[in-house]
Amino acid sequence: MDRFIFITLLFVAISGCSSKGGFVKYANPDEQFIDIHGNIEKPLTYEIKVEYRTHSHLSQCTNYHIALGRDVPQQFEINYRPEIIGELHSIRVPLQELDPTTICKWKPVMAFVCIGSETKEPTSCTSVFSFRGVHDIDPITTLECSENSFCFDSKSNIKSGAINEFNKKYQLNLVIK
Repeated sequence: MDRFIFITLLFVAISGCSSKGGFVKYANPDEQFIDIHGNIEKPLTYEIKVEYRTHSHLSQCTNYHIALGRDVPQQFEINYRPEIIGELHSIRVPLQELDPTTICKWKPVMAFVCIGSETKEPTSCTSVFSFRGVHDIDPITTLECSENSFCFDSKSNIKSGAINEFNKKYQLNLVIK
């Protein structure tokens, strides 16, 4: 009987791990990327958070959301730190950290800028780029950030921030409001 319970628990544990829908790191995450560069005012610092979601309706690729009363795609986030030299910053953000060829079809859907300062870790995140299959972005994106880490698009940004062109540079300026 103990052996049966052990085998059952082992099966549940294995299926539970695979229920993350083919959660597999991709061998070449830089195959698709965006390079972000621009100006950054002192004492600001930041990190980029990329949100991945599954794009399959299979049960092992979704989670039940009680408040919505339905299944929703699973999601996973990966953070990246830039290089900041003086008042210039740059970062290469890989967009294929999770293997898109698994049964769940993991894809990046949004990139966030999480702002902090030299004395405070980044905490507050603002969406800056979305990957929706359209392209509607200004050549230069400027975020105005307050000392308490909240950022807002400057009034000059009237577009949606959607990107469908990868493996190229995007300018992002971070200024103190």
